[in-house]
Amino acid sequence: MGKLGMTDFGKHLLSDAAKIIANADRAVHAVLAHERLSHWHPASTAPYNQDVEIRVHEDNQTCALPFPCRHTNGDEWINVDLGIPLKVQPVEWRVWQKGKSPHPHQSSIFAPRESQARHREQRSGYHGKIP
Repeated sequence: MGKLGMTDFGKHLLSDAAKIIANADRAVHAVLAHERLSHWHPASTAPYNQDVEIRVHEDNQTCALPFPCRHTNGDEWINVDLGIPLKVQPVEWRVWQKGKSPHPHQSSIFAPRESQARHREQRSGYHGKIP
């Protein structure tokens, strides 16, 4: 291999090494972000309009609710699956860890046509495609 071939080979190796380092760096940052988001935070710092898991203190015990919750702009907490207000006072929150809710409630504020159609469907027992 000539001098020019060795130079190209060296550049190729450096390029591959840089890609490996960049991928490892991204992986480490992803793990750290997940670790940070999986920690519990004070309820007073909960974000608005995002699915979170909350802990409540009741009967001298602290427990996590088994469904995603959302802190609304109206300063109330709702059950994301049912779209109903919760009469709880959370003590801690963290990012919802269990993936997207299979049947999230769609508030009529965000999707009026779909929400109205869903309510009609639920009342009538019809479960076809929403018009």
